[in-house]
Amino acid sequence: MVTLDVQELGVTEVSSASEALSFRRIGDHVCIELPHLLATSAELTLKIAWNVPVTGKVPRFAPDQVWAGYNTPAWMPTVQDPSQRATLSLRITAPADLRIAASGRLVAQRTEGDGLRMHSFALERPSPPFLYAFAIGRFDDAELTVDDLKLRALGPVGADLNSVLAITAPIYRFLKTHIGIALPLSEYLQVFVSGDTAQEAAGMALLSAEALDEVRKDPTDDWMFSHELSHQWFGWLVPCADFSDFWLNEGFATFLAAAFKEQRWGRGAYERELDVWRSRSAKVHTQGRDAPISLSPPGAGPRKAPRESELQSRGVTYYRGGLVLHKLRNELGESAFWAGIQRYVRERTGKSARTEDLRAALEAASGRDLKDFFFKWVYSAAPDI
Repeated sequence: MVTLDVQELGVTEVSSASEALSFRRIGDHVCIELPHLLATSAELTLKIAWNVPVTGKVPRFAPDQVWAGYNTPAWMPTVQDPSQRATLSLRITAPADLRIAASGRLVAQRTEGDGLRMHSFALERPSPPFLYAFAIGRFDDAELTVDDLKLRALGPVGADLNSVLAITAPIYRFLKTHIGIALPLSEYLQVFVSGDTAQEAAGMALLSAEALDEVRKDPTDDWMFSHELSHQWFGWLVPCADFSDFWLNEGFATFLAAAFKEQRWGRGAYERELDVWRSRSAKVHTQGRDAPISLSPPGAGPRKAPRESELQSRGVTYYRGGLVLHKLRNELGESAFWAGIQRYVRERTGKSARTEDLRAALEAASGRDLKDFFFKWVYSAAPDI
């Protein structure tokens, strides 16, 4: 049996090699009866047909666009679990006057009848399904080459997208320098869409079009651009093993957004971010929702990875995660801290990452034993960090 997350999708047909397969819905899942037992490493092609509701939060429909990201089971059957990795081939057919973006590289386009155009995308790096995304709309387009990477932006007609790229360019240089590894991409794409969103995806980000006005009014309000770009390393290039260590995605993105602010806008901007993190961490404590930052302590024995619905609050994974990295930076010093981060990324690129992998890399770079530090601040519910 194969079980997939489908949320509100209406699955209408499942088949394999033209043979119809039995399936049933159980809660937010579809359970598919396989035609025979599969040997280890055997492959089976399933053909699934489904309908997608147009009234939910994802996909998001507007008069001139439609987009979807992160909550992938809301638009295709999958498994919403960072421990699952898969490549993706995606074909989108839309009116020829609309621009199309999706995770992966564009590999083919073909004009169809009735004014339609088909676009085929291939995501060749196995990726967690919540990093799949697409956007279709009446967008303007801008691009800027920075070192080894083409930065590209799609956004509302008439938007000043060149200014957005001018913001993103120094962020990319900062991250590449401090992390020590360039992205395995020829292009990074930001798509500014209607609705409230700030979401990373493989090779791209979906961002609220309102961010364009916000950063124009206050150039220091650039956290969204750096946070989502950071996820290209911490989330895609180095994916956490499962939701037990989700802070390795979100804590790093939170911390790096502040670290860039420090370089770009000064120490005061960094300290203001720390104040926000401490406030939100304290709120979690006041509400009685304290939890360890990592749920995979060493020596605890095998345990079932949490589902997304069982994740700690953002006050823990985002803000205490950022505070832990800030504290490690102070403990180890600039040179050892960044050397440890670079070692961690080099060693875990394309592999599953655990908190203990980060500890080992920092210990190797600093010559320090960090076992007590991690047990106190990472594997325990320590609200006073």
